[in-house]
Amino acid sequence: METHLSYWFEVKHGLIKMELPTEIIRNFQNFPETKRIFYEDAYVKNFESQILGIEKLNNYYYIVLKETAFFPESGGQEGDQGIITSSSAKCKVVDTQAIDERIIVHICDRIKGDFHVGDKVYGEIDWNLRYNRMRHHTGSHIVFAAMREVLEKEKLIYMGVHVGEELCRIDISYDKPISDSQMLEVERLANNVILENRPVKIFYMDRKDAEKTYGDKLGITEVTPTGLVRVVEIENWDVALCSGTHVKSTVEVGIIKILERYKLKKGVQRIRFAAGHSAYNKISDLISKISEIARILNTSPYEVDKRVKGIIARNNELKKEIEHLKKNIAKHEAKELLNNAVRINELKVIVKAISDADPYYLQEIVKNIVSKDPTAVVIIGSIVDKVYIVGGAGKNAIKKGIKINELIDEAKNIIEGKGGGSPYRIQLVGTKKEKLSEVLRLYEKKLLKR
Repeated sequence: METHLSYWFEVKHGLIKMELPTEIIRNFQNFPETKRIFYEDAYVKNFESQILGIEKLNNYYYIVLKETAFFPESGGQEGDQGIITSSSAKCKVVDTQAIDERIIVHICDRIKGDFHVGDKVYGEIDWNLRYNRMRHHTGSHIVFAAMREVLEKEKLIYMGVHVGEELCRIDISYDKPISDSQMLEVERLANNVILENRPVKIFYMDRKDAEKTYGDKLGITEVTPTGLVRVVEIENWDVALCSGTHVKSTVEVGIIKILERYKLKKGVQRIRFAAGHSAYNKISDLISKISEIARILNTSPYEVDKRVKGIIARNNELKKEIEHLKKNIAKHEAKELLNNAVRINELKVIVKAISDADPYYLQEIVKNIVSKDPTAVVIIGSIVDKVYIVGGAGKNAIKKGIKINELIDEAKNIIEGKGGGSPYRIQLVGTKKEKLSEVLRLYEKKLLKR
């Protein structure tokens, strides 16, 4: 079926991507423009209206109302959810979309009864969901302006926005590294603006006049609408063209917590943050985890970073000590293996399995053997998390025609692994642990034939 206008809605097991059918768009596209109550007052939670159109398709009702407080997905902000009822029917609005930015379509799950064109209905939006998105949307403007301030880039441009209930992300036009200290400064500035209780004003003006008044701060691009535009201004901080819903004052955002920043692609940085209750919950969760780590390390949460750094430093020292010990043990084991090597036509052949040896240890043994005795040919293997096989041949062994890499493909197939090498060195790793002995027998048979 031909489709258009993607939308998302929540179900029990998460977000599922669906699409608004072209048939629905075709049936509704000539309807009169929907009156948008949410632009008159973004805080309206309940309203009365009348059904102008209704279609049922694929177990969903698609309803067009004369006026609505349900915000349709726009400007990166997800569409509203809630309930629509009549005297005899009830449905759950799982998403709200707009056709050509004119006609608002409510995508609904039937709860009871049937709706009809002309029915008087009562709408109730999911206010907690909407208000959290309003907080995040205003928060995105605050964070964006803070990024512009810290990065000292007046002409910073939005490259993408997504406003959700729990998180928000903004993509910005910036191609230089951004340090942790800069991100902390962005967060500090954003929260200062929030606590200063700055008013958020929304008004309309001609785009040309807006550009003359606000200049590069608007972040105008080739896709920015012309004519009458909707301006969202945070007093003495930020101004932007935006179709989303916003809180009346920055203090309503509550708090901003930046969660991560990374380079999305060349010239684009992505910032993810939480606002309001979501930010509080994220901070509370982080503090709980730090407190638990501090308890395990027998220190205070304020000293946990020093304790962890000390542990890492000591761990690095121990790693060096272990590597030194492994080298010494590998020398002794290499000597023992040489003493027990099988002599074949002036060559010393060693084919053996070694218990619980990691690849590094196997490599050290092989290196010691072939450097000590140029007539040596060694193939050793071990089983740890996978099966590992390492081999080597001395200079004299190579001159005698030894090519330990001849059997690599066959060996890889046996252990279902990968690897490679040359006549001097080979290294393989595979998943079939039980096949180690088979590979060693293969090499033993080949080498002992000489």
